[in-house]
Amino acid sequence: MKNSYKVFFLYKSGSLSIKKNINIIVKVIILMDQIMVNNSVIEIFVGDLSNTEYDAVVIPTNSRLLPSGDLRCKILRKAGTQVQVECNRIINKISQVAVGDSVMTSGGNYTHYLIHANGPRLGQVKEGKNLMQATWNSLKLADEKGLNSVVFPPISQEMRGFTTNFCAKAMLIAIIKYLNEKNKNLKNVSICVEIQPDLEIFENTLNELIS
Repeated sequence: MKNSYKVFFLYKSGSLSIKKNINIIVKVIILMDQIMVNNSVIEIFVGDLSNTEYDAVVIPTNSRLLPSGDLRCKILRKAGTQVQVECNRIINKISQVAVGDSVMTSGGNYTHYLIHANGPRLGQVKEGKNLMQATWNSLKLADEKGLNSVVFPPISQEMRGFTTNFCAKAMLIAIIKYLNEKNKNLKNVSICVEIQPDLEIFENTLNELIS
């Protein structure tokens, strides 16, 4: 049975309107560059992920949790060698991180926790599903740890060949669904992009998903 989907828009002007759709029940309040989904904030902003302050920071990874890509290498350097030691221990136990899976380590010298998400590469099967799964699993790890805030980059954008549009749609679908259906502890889920055009793509995609 399909459920009603009620979305309440509170615009900057203060006007209020109501729209209906299907699939899930969720209340959304738009406040400036943020929205509220079932008492949790989704925020999208331009910035440097390595200079953010959240309980957990999600970074892209490969199946062996090795340094690769500018963003991952930059954050691992800031976190210190202990994080890679933890990554190596994880690989010794599980052999590899499957596409769509995520694992958590300490944040070393950088943050409380790092979540290493293995997103898909262009050309792999079930690309969208795996990107949504990597996002979902990252949220689940943070939530089950009792954390209140987590920040993502556009997973699978850097070195994985996907457009920002693809990343935005898959990630935001997973985030909205998780906050609506499973969330217990997360109060803030943010996405940090590097350039203004990417911000506009994520914002437009979010507006499309909730309209």
